[in-house]
Amino acid sequence: MAAEYIYLMAGQSNMMGLASTQHLSAAYKTTPPNLKFFYKGSRRSLGQDVHFGPEVSFAHRIAREFPNDQHTIIKFAATGSHIRQWFPGEPFYEGMLRQFRLFVPPEKRTVAAIFWMQGEGDAFNRERASSYAENLTRFIASLRTELNVPDAPFIMGEINPVGRDFPEVPLVQQQQRLVNNTVPNTYLIPERGIKKIYDNIHFNADGMVEMGKRYAQQYLDWLQQTGRYD
Repeated sequence: MAAEYIYLMAGQSNMMGLASTQHLSAAYKTTPPNLKFFYKGSRRSLGQDVHFGPEVSFAHRIAREFPNDQHTIIKFAATGSHIRQWFPGEPFYEGMLRQFRLFVPPEKRTVAAIFWMQGEGDAFNRERASSYAENLTRFIASLRTELNVPDAPFIMGEINPVGRDFPEVPLVQQQQRLVNNTVPNTYLIPERGIKKIYDNIHFNADGMVEMGKRYAQQYLDWLQQTGRYD
């Protein structure tokens, strides 16, 4: 009997995606038959909007790896957001959960993995940056409790925006590593080699495809490490 897997993707603009679908290969402009993608309040086809995020290459890798199973991706992203805006009771946190509950029936609400791309908004100043690990740890704990998945892998992308508006990038990166080293089942995906568009902030098409592949590979590595997949 086919299994069903739910994946939650959330964060700010590099999860939302500013990469142009004009630069996607034709293969990525299709949706695997064993996968559903929900974003902005509706079911959507992969690679058909003006822009795309890491869900495209992630989806194709996972669907190909588990062709006999069903997969659902729920994505919720808010550009320019900082971590405290994702706390319980705040609009982004509650909006993310509303979308999740809208598209996932109660009997199927076991999340296989959580994917996170956020932190650029906390690199604006030292106050936000210095408390990022504490705040992200709180967010992870709240979300795992809310979804009743205490051991779900939380896979986050390393931030690396370039520019004078982001003076505390090294500190946020250090805080991300701290979470990675102290919170169980958290994994930090390196940004090294990820290409960006002209602003040196947002991933371009090649970079976004690569980030999605890295998310997928880390998830598959976790499955193997925990004996869930041979």
